[in-house]
Amino acid sequence: MKGEHQTPDGVEATINAFQAALLRYAARLLNNVTLAQDAVQNAFVKLSRREPPPDGPSDEVRNWLFRVTHNEAVDLIRAEESRRRTLERFARQQACETDDGLCYDTGADERETLVLACLPVLTPLQRQVVLLRLQQGLDYEAIATITGQKSGYVGNLLHHAVKALAAEVKRREGGTGHVSA
Repeated sequence: MKGEHQTPDGVEATINAFQAALLRYAARLLNNVTLAQDAVQNAFVKLSRREPPPDGPSDEVRNWLFRVTHNEAVDLIRAEESRRRTLERFARQQACETDDGLCYDTGADERETLVLACLPVLTPLQRQVVLLRLQQGLDYEAIATITGQKSGYVGNLLHHAVKALAAEVKRREGGTGHVSA
């Protein structure tokens, strides 16, 4: 097998370079740290079976790892789709029942926590591009490569995702909070 000839130093350097970012990304996509670890581990296993990149960690390897991690996450999401729908339905019911009683102090850390809590209102693809852009700081071209979408569509997805997040934040704040971009 080709991957068996990969140097441990090359694999270790790649893991050290990208593991933390991949785990954060997958955890936000899946909303589950344990499943995120599984997705990232599977991506690194697949990397170890490939020919090693000649220059060690690179943008190409990073993009490939994010793409594989995304695909692994999507597979996990599909496997648990009915469970997720039930939990989301329950969460929406609870939010509606307690909405009048919630009061948020929207300091910076609490605002970020609130926005992250609102991520489930987005589609998986919107969530993916938002996390790659805001959490990883990737440009539209890198996001397009990772997601397999055109960069113009990435911009469209981000625009609609930000609008949806702003509306959800405002709804959770009782419609009185100021929503900043």
